[in-house]
Amino acid sequence: MPVDLEVPPGQVLLLLAGEWYPEPGRAAGRDVLVSVVAVSRQVAGGLVLTHAHVCDHRHPDCGRHHCWEAYVLVAAIRACLAGAR
Repeated sequence: MPVDLEVPPGQVLLLLAGEWYPEPGRAAGRDVLVSVVAVSRQVAGGLVLTHAHVCDHRHPDCGRHHCWEAYVLVAAIRACLAGAR
């Protein structure tokens, strides 16, 4: 199901433990700060596939399109976009 969620490239997200999944069904146990490259518009179970950088969230320097990929709760992204974090 598509979601109405606009996340600009370079948007920094603070994702808390339990809000992102490195693989389906396995919630992460730590917080992470990422710089968004792209967010899928397809939602599955309240999660969207997100590509980002963790190497340096202000100036990505890994030389790749993205160095982080995970499923992220839409609610967590919305909280970050609303300035709640």
